Amino acid sequence: MRSRGHPLQYACFACRKCFKRPQMAESFDRFMTEEQHRAQRREARLFNERLYICPDCGGQCHYMGLDFKAPKRANARAWREVEAFIRSGKVYYRGR
Repeated sequence: MRSRGHPLQYACFACRKCFKRPQMAESFDRFMTEEQHRAQRREARLFNERLYICPDCGGQCHYMGLDFKAPKRANARAWREVEAFIRSGKVYYRGR
């Protein structure tokens, strides 16, 4: 499977850093067997459901949405606001 679309943004609130991770999507080929299709769907689902770990501190990274722009690392107040926004169940996305 290949990476498709825009990379997804994740952030670690402990380190105040933002990371981009590839977005995986299943691809269909008309010559693939049904077993290969099932295996590929399973792999894509597991990839999208996995938890991302911060490479610096080892803590959990949180999905931020496509339109997230990270504040400066020294701005602790802005990072607390971002964390409260994400923990409320919302993500940064233009539109609705």
